[in-house]
Amino acid sequence: MKKLVLSALGSFLALAALAQDAAQELECKAHENLVAKNLKNTENAKKAVKSATWVELGDSYLAMAQRCTQDSTAAQKAEEAFKKALEIENAAGGKKSKDIEAALKGAALGQAFLMQGAGFYNNKNYKKAAEFFGKSASITPKDTTAALYAGIAEQLLENNAGALAHLNNFIANGGKDVSVFYSVAQIYKSEKKFDEAAATLKKGMEVNPTNTDLPNELINVYIASNNIDKAIGDLEGMVKKDPNNLINLTNLGLLYDTKGQELNTELGKIQAKLEDGNTDKLDKRLLAEQDKLAAYDSEIASLNAKLKKEPKTAAATKKRLAEVTEQKVEIEKGVTSLISEIQQKKAATSGNTELKAKAEKLAVQQKEAKNKASENYQKVLAKDPNSYEALYNLAVLNYNEGVEIKKVVDYMDIATYRKEGKAIEDKACAQFAVAKPYFERASKIKPDDEVVKESLSNLERILEQCGK
Repeated sequence: MKKLVLSALGSFLALAALAQDAAQELECKAHENLVAKNLKNTENAKKAVKSATWVELGDSYLAMAQRCTQDSTAAQKAEEAFKKALEIENAAGGKKSKDIEAALKGAALGQAFLMQGAGFYNNKNYKKAAEFFGKSASITPKDTTAALYAGIAEQLLENNAGALAHLNNFIANGGKDVSVFYSVAQIYKSEKKFDEAAATLKKGMEVNPTNTDLPNELINVYIASNNIDKAIGDLEGMVKKDPNNLINLTNLGLLYDTKGQELNTELGKIQAKLEDGNTDKLDKRLLAEQDKLAAYDSEIASLNAKLKKEPKTAAATKKRLAEVTEQKVEIEKGVTSLISEIQQKKAATSGNTELKAKAEKLAVQQKEAKNKASENYQKVLAKDPNSYEALYNLAVLNYNEGVEIKKVVDYMDIATYRKEGKAIEDKACAQFAVAKPYFERASKIKPDDEVVKESLSNLERILEQCGK
């Protein structure tokens, strides 16, 4: 799964990792002393029962968390002090409760947790980082920064539920970072929540209209969920809305291309079933074996006649008659077996008519999908003749079409090949020739692309064999 990374936490990470200079050391020493003084006050029986004592302790811890690194849990201690102050104040009548509640929900405390979380993150203590970032996010739920960092830390801990909660909050509050939309979609995709993944990517595409990764990933989600028709429908709408968006046009071509390949695979399975039910070869073998039986019957009749006419050679004739009769019995067994096999095949493929109708329908759909793919790639090239993706995809589409045509020849028997093979081979060669200029143009755009170079080299060898 692709994870987000904390590439830059700005001032928070910088502050958490910052080495203190002399002036700051003096400042932090003062904060430390103030914390010690206020902490001592909370141990005083008279002062400890006043909310102000605990507020002062909370304020001093908060200042330390914001400016210094001596205590990595100062933000947590500040919150605990404020909570104690609120408890005492509520018991005393609650005149200052609102002010204390404001401090517990204030940006300053949220910021302190955020910075100290960054410190834990820098030390690769992701569990603590997630805890502190999450605390910051809960204090300031509208803060996209806190939600983002909390989501990242949870993802590093492989806590998908926690990551989704925070990253979706980031999105809900107006966050636009592409990697967040991508990452959330990846989590949903890994959990097979494809509808949620698609919805997330669409939101990301709305706020990042020029990004190419999100539309590509949307296609992957649809493909992973076996919902290519839905993807095509969505992209058709997007293309209609913006016909000059070459990314959408290319992706639409790719979807039709993929659909064509899937239909071809399904068609191949049906054709294999139909071939399994084809008894033509068995029928020919049966006729041949039955012809043998007729020959053996004729020889047996001749041998019986010879026994009567030539008694002197009766011993030899009887021996030969026994051999021929035994051979005939074996052939009869073979004929019975062939008849049984033919009957079984015909019984097993009694639904051939339905299968043939389905195959014909799939063949039409496959052709339409390939034509649509080619049509969209051509539209891209009409607007951008140097589109590598369109050129390469067209090359592969036409090359694969040549391979499919050639397969027909590869499975022919010798007799059929002599009648029809050459014409089909010529058709395959013509299709391979269509692919060549697209490979050549793609190779010029990316001359170092090993895949294109190898494909072009292989194609040239095929065309040499074709005499082109």
